[in-house]
Amino acid sequence: MPKSITPMPLYRDWRVQPENMRVRVTIYFVLLSDTLPLDFAGPLQVLIEARRLGVSFEIKYVSASEQFSLDGGLQLHNLDPLPNRLQPEDVIVLPGCNRAFAAYSTECALKTICWLKRNVTNQTVLTICSGALLAAKAGLLGKKSYTTHYQLIERMRTAFPECRVLENRIFVEDDNLISSAGISSGIDMALYYVTTRFGEHIGAQVAQEMLVYFRRTGQDPQLSSWLQFRNHMHRGIHKIQDEICNNVEKNYSLDQLANIACLSQRQLSRLFTLHLGITPREYLQHIKVGHAKQLLQCSNHSVERIAQSCGYSSSRQFRRVFAKEVQISPQQYRQQHSPY
Repeated sequence: MPKSITPMPLYRDWRVQPENMRVRVTIYFVLLSDTLPLDFAGPLQVLIEARRLGVSFEIKYVSASEQFSLDGGLQLHNLDPLPNRLQPEDVIVLPGCNRAFAAYSTECALKTICWLKRNVTNQTVLTICSGALLAAKAGLLGKKSYTTHYQLIERMRTAFPECRVLENRIFVEDDNLISSAGISSGIDMALYYVTTRFGEHIGAQVAQEMLVYFRRTGQDPQLSSWLQFRNHMHRGIHKIQDEICNNVEKNYSLDQLANIACLSQRQLSRLFTLHLGITPREYLQHIKVGHAKQLLQCSNHSVERIAQSCGYSSSRQFRRVFAKEVQISPQQYRQQHSPY
């Protein structure tokens, strides 16, 4: 069975990630003639926004050709050559191309396929739309599960029967491969990558900046604490949510939260109920417990220290609130989810 859409815990929250695990990541966009512009630009914008929020990685645009045109005629020049060597932590992004089966038979594409075969081992590979075909030709799919544009599914199934192509998925993760269905779903995949590798709060802020809803399917994970209750457009409520998420250790009163959004307490309570379906106090506890889950899962901090960092007056109060919200104790949660 594929490990479909399973977050990688070591990068859940860069705020609690040990210093020696904060490696420098280079993300390579591998581009060819007739690359679909949104396949390329959508995920790129997600990564740019994440970098603006302080996430550290380098972005490079590489190709076997120095210049070519994207689908639609936009010309690209002076791209970096395909690197001679990749680091284990590097990420390869393969956007799709128009008329993919023909596009991946050109001389430039064949050079790219040879480069992928020679250099990509265990690096993370992100495919958008027909980029899955390029990955398959390079042998990067192996026997993994993946998805691609619905119009390519039958041809891919015939051409690469050893791989398991999944229908009706926005994106699928299997081991080091994350594949998306096509075009705008590349944005969803990139948001997922940013969220699971660099933190839910980063993904939520990027999605908010780009005015993108987190689209889910039945196979996707449940929304994290940072992503839940964000599918609304009220700027004042978003401002309050940002304040709470960025200062989890604080205990805000209803009056303080109302002042942040320049609302009365009555308006604040009404808007939270209208847009979120919960009260401001319930949202505050929801974020505190969500942050505590991350700390329990991604650090070896004591329960007492976690309680303090989440703004609880005592570990006893923290245990009581956590057990009410999660149905198990903090210790039990750590035993079930911690990689340590």
